[in-house]
Formats: sequence, C-alpha cells, structure tokens
Amino acid sequence: MPSELCDMSLRQTQELLRLTDYTLQNICCRRYTSEELYEEALRKVLGAKGRRGPRYILLVFKDMETGIHRGRVFNMKEGEMAESEEITFDPGSAYAIDMAGAETVISNWCDVCETVEEYQDNFHPVVKAFVGGPVKNFVCNRISGDRPGMIIALNYPGVVTEYDADVLRSLSVVIGSLVTISNEMRETEKAFIYTIEALARACEAAEEETGKHVLRVNRYAGALAANMGLPAVFIETISYSAQMHDVGKIKIPNSILLKEGPLDRDEMKIMMMHPAYGEKILGDSPRLSVARQIAISHHENWDGSGYPRGLKGDKIPLAGRIVKLADVYDALRSKRSYKHACSHSETLSVFSEGDERVIPALHFDPEILKTFFRIEHIFESIYESLGGVMP
Repeated sequence: MPSELCDMSLRQTQELLRLTDYTLQNICCRRYTSEELYEEALRKVLGAKGRRGPRYILLVFKDMETGIHRGRVFNMKEGEMAESEEITFDPGSAYAIDMAGAETVISNWCDVCETVEEYQDNFHPVVKAFVGGPVKNFVCNRISGDRPGMIIALNYPGVVTEYDADVLRSLSVVIGSLVTISNEMRETEKAFIYTIEALARACEAAEEETGKHVLRVNRYAGALAANMGLPAVFIETISYSAQMHDVGKIKIPNSILLKEGPLDRDEMKIMMMHPAYGEKILGDSPRLSVARQIAISHHENWDGSGYPRGLKGDKIPLAGRIVKLADVYDALRSKRSYKHACSHSETLSVFSEGDERVIPALHFDPEILKTFFRIEHIFESIYESLGGVMP
C-alpha cells in the first residue's frame, strides 16, 4: 500500500539523517575512512532485510585523476557487510556508467524488456555473478561532491517506485556529503600532523641530531604497538604522538640540556619537571590525549620508582610504557655530550642484564620488554635507516 511504502521510506530516510548527525558530532574525535562511511550508510538501506529495500547496492566513483569509473557491489549476509571485487567500467563498454545522465532512473524489467533474461544484458558480469541470480529492477541516482559517482540499488521486492527513489536520493546525498567531509578532514589531519611534527622538531632543536630522535621514537613505538596486537587506531595515534614525549624540554634551559657531564641535584630537579611541562603544553584537547599521556608518564617505572608521579604497573598509561622503552633504546644508541653511543648488541645487553641506570625487570612492562626482544632487529633497522650514528 502507498501509505506503508511512504512510512518505510520515511523511516529509512530518518535513519540516514541520524547517521549524518552522529558522524558530524563524532568526526572530530574519530577519523573515518570513506569505506567506513559507505558501510554505515549502506547498512541503513540494505538492513531492511528485503521488506522494503534493495538486496544489493552498486557504488561507483570517478577517479578524478584518470577519469576511470570504479565500483563494488555490496549486500548484507547474516548481519555482515559483503562486497564484490572491484569493478572497472570501461567508458566505451555497454556497461559504462553515465554520470552525466538523468539525476534518477527507475527501472523494472517488465517495463523495458520482453523477458527477464533479456534484461540481464544491461549489467556487468561481475555484478551478475555477485547477485547470483537475475536482476529484476534497479534505481540509480547520481552522487555529487568532491568525488562524483553513481549509486545503483538492485533487486527490490516487487516493483520499484518513486518511494524507493526518494530513499536512494537521500542515501546519495548522505554519501556525497560524508565523502566530502572525510576528504576535508583528511587534509585537516595532514595539517595537524605537520603541526605537531614542527613542535617536536622545535623541542629537539637545541640537542644533537635535530629531529631524528623523535622520528625514530615514533617508529619504535609504532612497531611495538603493532607487534603487541593493539588496535589499528591506537597504533596510528602512538606512531605520531610518541614524538611529543619530550615536548616539555622546551622550557628547560639549554645550559642544563646541553651540559657536559652529570647534572647536579638542583639541575636534575629542573630536568625532572619536563614531563609536567609537557602535559601542560599539550593542554586538554581530545586529539592530543595520547600525546599528553606519553609526555607525563614516559619516565615512570614499572615498579613505581619513576617520576613525576611514582605510578606503578598498569597505573602507568600503556602509551607511556611503550614510549619509555622506545626512548631508552634510542638514548642508549645515541651519542650525547655526556656519553658515547652504544651498539645494538651493547644495548641488547643493557635491556637484558641492566646497567647503572637501567634495571629492565623493574623499569619496563614485562610484556613490552618481551615484545622488544622479539622484534629487536626492527629497532636496529629503524635506528640505522633514520640517521643513527654508528658507534
């Protein structure tokens, strides 16, 4: 009945609007890939389980550099999103996607062909193989925005109508808008990363090997996190946040930072303020929360003997525990005004047996230390590839 169809299309449109609102509220706290946005939006329409909605959706976008059209078919299987292999649409083929054509196309096989078999000639072989049966109808709508495209919804129950087209128009607007936002956020993300890299370099400017230390610590921390099986978002975040561990040193006088020989008691007290300074400099932005944890906790020890808060065990933020080990490794490998550079094998000995300053069993999270020994060759490679001075 028309009223029932109208109610269903209204509910699906409302779901899409809620998705847009949710994404806009959270996009500053979480970075979405375009694919994640597609999946969430497509679920709202494909999740109708055939009661009123398509069984399959073909999503096609134009590559703005090459002009080639590429796409995939999506459907829901047992609550999970499934997708076809990538399809490349040759502009000269019978299956070419006309992105300059009508805004919306509604098609039922019985309106344009004598048999459903004849209707199949309109569809790409990959589409037909993924559907696994005859395509009986479709609705097609253009996607506008930074990445122009087409969305083609296939195999509605019964015949497709203007009510179905209304939902697809809403979906095309949602996808086009969210893809544009995602692209803009990606550019903002690049600017954000560049800014914190510049800040990290400024903090290292007074010391030897300007900038190389913080880059290596980023890489060490990322390698540890990845090999501990931590979530991809955490790995990505720690891989650029680790470089902020010593941001508080920007407030430490160069006479202390560059002093040859050991610091006296008063100088050491000043130096030990840099974690607190770093926490204050990084402020309370949610985007810098991991960097802030690292800055304040990368000198804490597993047994509680570290500074500035004497945190112990799991009370130390995981990011700080990871960066502590990464920072100590690079400090041992690097030449300073008051020490020589250790070789990789000498550094392994320190991490295994300790020395006058490092007591591995007391200072490092045992799981992180275990991971380090499993991937120590990666640490050596990172040090050598990023400008480390060999002893």
